[in-house]
Amino acid sequence: MKNTWNNQSDKTQQENFTSKIIDQMTQTKYNSKINRIAYPEIIGSAICVLATIFIGFNFYKLDTIFLQGVGIVSILVLLILSIVSILSIRQLKISKDFNKPYVEVLKIFATQKLEFYKLQKINITLSYLLLVTIIILLSKFFSGKDITDSKYFWTFSFSFGYIFLVFFTKFVTRFYKNTLKKSEELLQELQP
Repeated sequence: MKNTWNNQSDKTQQENFTSKIIDQMTQTKYNSKINRIAYPEIIGSAICVLATIFIGFNFYKLDTIFLQGVGIVSILVLLILSIVSILSIRQLKISKDFNKPYVEVLKIFATQKLEFYKLQKINITLSYLLLVTIIILLSKFFSGKDITDSKYFWTFSFSFGYIFLVFFTKFVTRFYKNTLKKSEELLQELQP
């Protein structure tokens, strides 16, 4: 009876050890998939902060009230974009407890995924506003001229800018959806 008890105890310990290893491997794979989203978002946030600093240091070049207003709006939008990016990453990076029941882990992930998509929609909307403000400021910062009076400026810069932004946002959205889908599939493999 003692041998049977010891064998059962060994089997239970072995199963617990195997379960812990599987949980760690799954968590590592999950984190690597989420990092494919996190790293570009962190880089984008850093670029937004650097652009804010650039606009702040060159604010003296904005000599009209209109351009100063556009500069302030640009700074605010850039800061909001970086904050929303960090919040969206944080939303997905909340550590998963893979010891919880399978259904609960998937439910938590689904909720976090929806929150992530909401924050990304805010980012995409703000990026269209940012495009307008940056195009207006770029000519003043680099050529020293206010070319907003030119009809060609409005026609070409905004049409090409918006075309680029539409394709870029579709590409990024598709990439994020694909990565989150693979992360969800990884979590579904945990089903007993």
